[in-house]
Amino acid sequence: MEKAIFDASFFLSFLLPDEKSSESVIQKFIEGKLILVEPFIFNLEVVNGLRYAFASKRIKKEKLAKIIKAFQKLENINYIYDFDLEELVKLSLKFNISIYDACYLFLKKKTGCKLYSFDKKLIACI
Repeated sequence: MEKAIFDASFFLSFLLPDEKSSESVIQKFIEGKLILVEPFIFNLEVVNGLRYAFASKRIKKEKLAKIIKAFQKLENINYIYDFDLEELVKLSLKFNISIYDACYLFLKKKTGCKLYSFDKKLIACI
């Protein structure tokens, strides 16, 4: 089965009504034809993005709760916990990005999976 890495910006793009998204890739994920390989921080970043979307009135409380419940039930996400911290720091310094974003680059390098993102700074590192 095909595997990919979505950063939080890409994943949130199809959860939030006012964001652009890449429908064909998202559809593969929804249909279970794509497994996500994600850093252990991924779910926290997604929920944090949803929290800020609610705080800025982009989504209502009921929608927030519904999305979080559905997100917790997703089974085609493999979370990775094993990271080389020295390598994360090197990537972070080399590209002037956060350690969080370095996690996505590290996974791309480690797994060879395609990384999807709407973060221009992160895309420039690929």
